[in-house]
Amino acid sequence: MYLSPEDARSDVILAGATTLFGGFALQLLTRLPFYPRPGVLASVLAIGWVFVLTGLVPLLLARYRGHGAAAFGLDRSKETWRSGLVVAAPVALIGAALGLAQTGLPLSAVLGRFGAPVTALGAGGSAAVALLIAVGQFVALSAGALLLVAFLTTRGRDAFRTTEVSLTELTRTFGMGAALLALGVGLLRSLGPAALLPTVLQVLALVAVVLLVDRQVSPGMMAPRTAVLTPVVVVLVIHVFATGGLLRGDLLTGVYAGALGAGSATAIAVLIETRWRAWAVLPLVVALHWWPTCLSPLAFELGAC
Repeated sequence: MYLSPEDARSDVILAGATTLFGGFALQLLTRLPFYPRPGVLASVLAIGWVFVLTGLVPLLLARYRGHGAAAFGLDRSKETWRSGLVVAAPVALIGAALGLAQTGLPLSAVLGRFGAPVTALGAGGSAAVALLIAVGQFVALSAGALLLVAFLTTRGRDAFRTTEVSLTELTRTFGMGAALLALGVGLLRSLGPAALLPTVLQVLALVAVVLLVDRQVSPGMMAPRTAVLTPVVVVLVIHVFATGGLLRGDLLTGVYAGALGAGSATAIAVLIETRWRAWAVLPLVVALHWWPTCLSPLAFELGAC
């Protein structure tokens, strides 16, 4: 798959700008008088917007270029997805633990995003609708995160002139760097209304994910630095601007969630760059959105912070 640096840069800008500025446009749209008020219709539209602002543009660009699954680095064997189960385990454990602390219900904690609708199914038809909405949210978030981060990884590989460096070095530099940033900012947030325990647990989950991804990287494997740096920067910027930017809004929350999301984006990008283990990202992406936490690369999950 060949792509000129100019075309790759164009794709990076289009995909990143759609998520960043599309979020601003959506905020304006939802404030207009004719936009549906909170309810079933508004929830269904929100699900559609999640995918439109994240995965749709990469999908359309991949089709336009005629690159198919290769545009996302997913053109190798799908059987390697099983190796990603161990990478996803820390996210699942921390997500379930946080859910248990919040609800006190083991089943609800294991079911994550679907816990409340499932436990309320006996209450009537509204619970079934809530479950369908939760399923839609999960699918849109998972597909959007996978397509956006994977696309930015493969396009970042070709968009900028850079020397190749050790993939292990990239994993540890960006992954652990993101975890340290999240820990520092998270501790500052805990001086205010934010709880300390969720902050520590989510940072520990990210550290564990980075260490497990590091073990998936074969010694001597090389990759362009921008293949990992591109999605990391985009994810961090999206979170910061989603909370109001540098001059207004909740900057600490934006940087904290952005650092955690950037760490997750690092893990996804590194697995994509291993080429033959690329499908190992699937369990990780599923776990990141099965349990609502700040670990998602998408700013749509900021409410969990």
